[in-house]
Amino acid sequence: MSGTRSIARRIRLWIIWIISIILIVGIAGAATLYWVAAPERQLNLNYTDVDTTAKIVKMIETKKLQTTISQEEFNQLAKKELIDREDEFPIGVHMTGAQFTLYQDTVKADITGTYLGIPFGAVLDFKIRREDNLLILDHQATYVRHGDIQGALIAPIRISLTKYFPAIANVSQMKFEQDYIQVSFKLNLLSLPRLLLR
Repeated sequence: MSGTRSIARRIRLWIIWIISIILIVGIAGAATLYWVAAPERQLNLNYTDVDTTAKIVKMIETKKLQTTISQEEFNQLAKKELIDREDEFPIGVHMTGAQFTLYQDTVKADITGTYLGIPFGAVLDFKIRREDNLLILDHQATYVRHGDIQGALIAPIRISLTKYFPAIANVSQMKFEQDYIQVSFKLNLLSLPRLLLR
């Protein structure tokens, strides 16, 4: 009888020991993740819609089918696109903030979020290019506070300008300047009958 109790006691001790090891490893892993990728800035996902009506009015007044997307306007467009893609994030990832900085044909995105409840911050580098009426951001690299994340490339972020400008205007050219994008349009009069029949 005492032998059975002794075996039961040893089993309980083994179970407690194993659970303790798992907890210690889990806490150490969470602490390491926080140390490696702790956010360095407080960011949010608040954004304001870009006033494209004013841009369209100005194009009509100047009779030039040309406008610019400023640094801050680009940041607002990119943040909105990030929010719209939330269902594509990996399981356990929740974005809490972002700030996109444009410099010629490169974009730096400071992002913050949580992974399984653990706060993180990262800087993502993108190359930006035009494809028809789209701005395409191709992910190049990800950096965290204490290193970079190799091979963790995300799918391209696609920003459609037809969401913001009339459907009869197609993008004909984009020039990526130091801190703004110059966009030239051409009229697509073939689409006008379809729009009038809606």
